[in-house]
Amino acid sequence: MLRRSRVQRLVAFAIRPLLLAVCVSLFCRGRRIFSSSTPNNPHPHIEKALVIASTSSSNLTWLPAAHSAYWTPRVYVTDDPAAEYRVPVNKGNEAMAYLTFIIDHYAHLPDVMFFHHDHLQAWHQLFSSEFELAHLNPETVREQGYVSPRCLPGCENIIELSGDVVPLADLKGANRDVQISTVLHEFLRDDQGRKMDVPGKIAAPCCAQFAVSREAVLRRPLETWVALRKWLMETELDSRSSGRVLEYTWHLWLGMEPVFCPKEEQCLCDVYGLGNACV
Repeated sequence: MLRRSRVQRLVAFAIRPLLLAVCVSLFCRGRRIFSSSTPNNPHPHIEKALVIASTSSSNLTWLPAAHSAYWTPRVYVTDDPAAEYRVPVNKGNEAMAYLTFIIDHYAHLPDVMFFHHDHLQAWHQLFSSEFELAHLNPETVREQGYVSPRCLPGCENIIELSGDVVPLADLKGANRDVQISTVLHEFLRDDQGRKMDVPGKIAAPCCAQFAVSREAVLRRPLETWVALRKWLMETELDSRSSGRVLEYTWHLWLGMEPVFCPKEEQCLCDVYGLGNACV
């Protein structure tokens, strides 16, 4: 009996280092697997925020893609007054969420912001939201100030503006071009705070999804963003119409030329690193 007990102790003593080696090997292997499935942040010096306009019925099962691509989500739930990120009034569709983020974070904006809808993919997206988050180049956003994730062979949504304006209270019965002209006339200012001329036509890729730099947002004083949201809250236009006024003009508020139509191949290269222009 004593001999058997001694043998068992010797075996236990001999096998202990082997078990330790196996455990260390498995631990290291697990770390290698985890590291290979979680790529390093290619832009650790750039703070990126994903600003999503959603509702309580939105399907956001794709949102983990934001974390894996090092975007910090800020999900506004426009119909839930108890949500962590909420809007003062549920009007103007995604514009209310976008303006609320800008106003609330104006003093400490991230380097890059991607203003986005709540869907994984819609008709106006060339790629899925997951692909956009993984491949959109924040360096391009910082260099250009404003980029659309929608790269096209030519202009779309070209809107001729007559320049006719009406009082803001009378927008409900006005044509689309008058609504746009009136809001631009009322709120668009140059660097000296003077009213800018309403352009003869405007154009930009559809549809209220865009990435911008901190500097682009700061081109407009906080008072401009507050005034736009106040108009959105008080206008008698329905949400679809008031949201569309801003949808057609976001590029103007953020410092781009009135007709903003990047060439498709260059856009694909600059924004996603794709296409012949990158060769």
